[in-house]
Amino acid sequence: QLSAPPHTHNTTGISMCMTAALHLLLCPGALSLPTRYPPKPPAGVKGLYWDRTSLKQRIHYEVAEPPKGPSDSAPILLLNGFGVGSFTWHRNMAALAASTGASVYAMDYVGQGASWPVDCDDGNAESEQGLRYAIDDWKAQAAEFIDAIVLRGASPDACVHLVGNSAGGLLAALLAAEPGSRVASLCLLNATPVWGSNLPGWDGRLPGPAVPRAIGRYLYDRMRDRANIAEMLEQVYAAPEQAEPLVEQIRAVTDASE
Repeated sequence: QLSAPPHTHNTTGISMCMTAALHLLLCPGALSLPTRYPPKPPAGVKGLYWDRTSLKQRIHYEVAEPPKGPSDSAPILLLNGFGVGSFTWHRNMAALAASTGASVYAMDYVGQGASWPVDCDDGNAESEQGLRYAIDDWKAQAAEFIDAIVLRGASPDACVHLVGNSAGGLLAALLAAEPGSRVASLCLLNATPVWGSNLPGWDGRLPGPAVPRAIGRYLYDRMRDRANIAEMLEQVYAAPEQAEPLVEQIRAVTDASE
């Protein structure tokens, strides 16, 4: 069984999830990618892209390889909370790869961070038609990512360790519960127990209706204020000073809506 990784921290919590939910559920399109995202990965971590050509999506992910080279250890996939990105695992990835001898992966969910439909245009592009930024869609993305990237070239019985924080914990549990899943173990860190948002007259598929989009943009701009982000992080960190660098990184993710 896989134990909790070193320096474990939670960057989302209920408040941060609700903040991000207003953006993706009420104003889900993105005009352009944030210019300051993704942040430069630390030593031992590489940032890469996976072209999910079947759905016209480009998915950003990161990987840390064990310093002593490939081993027989099953790889580890870290699933972050909602509304942030793979950068929340930067303090964990290289240390976990070194201590376990396993390759360690993390990715941005489509519609967050640097994972977006090709040529996205605020929900109006061909690649965005009918798309939902929802837990079932991210589960499908993660399952395909495991097959196409994490376990690429491995034997059919090869498996992956899943570590999920907040909404990523729910996502990890859903993946592990699938019949025939390729999950070796499950580590849940402050996992979100439920997920859902039903809006009258809209099933969540793009493009979104004009009125919810306008209201969502207004509220989201108030809630993504740097002071508000800092206050939210203080509520979920035992050592608030460790959260200070994350304020700008989380803000950079939200700048996709500008």
